[in-house]
Amino acid sequence: MSKRELGPYPGLSYAHMVSKDIHSSHVVRRFALYPIDIERPEKGRRVEALECGSCQKPLKFKVLSVAATRTRRWVWLLLGLAGVAAALGFGVAIFQVGGQVVEEGAPNPVGPLALGFLAGFLSGAFGLSYWRYEDGVRGPGSPLMSLGGHALRWPPS
Repeated sequence: MSKRELGPYPGLSYAHMVSKDIHSSHVVRRFALYPIDIERPEKGRRVEALECGSCQKPLKFKVLSVAATRTRRWVWLLLGLAGVAAALGFGVAIFQVGGQVVEEGAPNPVGPLALGFLAGFLSGAFGLSYWRYEDGVRGPGSPLMSLGGHALRWPPS
């Protein structure tokens, strides 16, 4: 499975954006990290609010049990592998059909095959990314992308 170990508490931290420096070619965001001190339930999920360590705003978190988190990891892995297999299948079909001459007025089959390839590629990329970072925590932001003042982050190793 994913390389992240599941313990009695989530491995993710929540982050409060301390500063945002805009430069000519990039933006630098700095975050203060705080642990998510919500114990995992035995079964199901637990919803609790924590107070932000910087702004004292209440932040709502949903923490899943170890079993539910493993189930989500399996779902993300299967979605990712199915997407990769679909992308490979549609890619091979594009190469097989791509060199053939299409009769005048007949629809070109490469367009739908290219859409299938793109859908498979995207579902594979997102599925495998979420599989890698799934920790059973839902809250403000996402470990993959966050643009707001609060976000989920992996603590620095």
